[in-house]
Amino acid sequence: MTDNVNESSQCVKTGLNDSQIADYLTARPHFFDRHRTLLEQLRLPHAQRGSVSLVEVKLDRQRQRIYELEDEITGLMTVAGENERIFRVYMDLMPRLFECTSVSELELCMRRTLQEQLRISGLRLVLDPRTYPGEQSPAGEQLERLYRERMASQDVYLGRLGKDEKHHLFQDAMVNSCALIRLGSRGDMGLLAFGSIDSGHYRSGMDTLLIRQLADILALLLPKLVSQVQVADDDR
Repeated sequence: MTDNVNESSQCVKTGLNDSQIADYLTARPHFFDRHRTLLEQLRLPHAQRGSVSLVEVKLDRQRQRIYELEDEITGLMTVAGENERIFRVYMDLMPRLFECTSVSELELCMRRTLQEQLRISGLRLVLDPRTYPGEQSPAGEQLERLYRERMASQDVYLGRLGKDEKHHLFQDAMVNSCALIRLGSRGDMGLLAFGSIDSGHYRSGMDTLLIRQLADILALLLPKLVSQVQVADDDR
């Protein structure tokens, strides 16, 4: 408190206040180049070292910024490495999908690969019974509600679901966040659902490029697989 009073008294005597001094120095960035001795003499309070020079303060701030940048770079490299791993898993998966001979085999292939390699806790492929009336499923009747309540104006939903919604899609799998993406150019072929035990894994704003590419592949494969089943049924 005493220091503040003394500083105020000095300002009154000189006719200058803190703002004017700050403006003066800001407007003259080379002031301390012309007064290097003054720069070395000025000391600032420091909790651990008592007081430090302005040069030391600047160096400390630069060191801190370097540490922060190093942490940011490490974080970015970690994310980049994980993204590359995920990309490779998807690229290895897609050719195998073309070898599947049924919708159930297609779903099983995706589930096994993504659960084993990406730790996805649940995956469901649900065909829309309005487009494929012969492909009924317990979760099929829930699609309209999901479309209406979760995906009214979008083809992808990222986030959490209610208890009943999770149960109808993923049964007993432990799912705390999910990604839902409609299949087909008009979203009328069905739904691909991913579930994660991590409540923050699927969240609004995250990149959806890879799951969209997977959905595009499924939109190409599904009509062929469903028609093959229908032809086989007719032959019987």
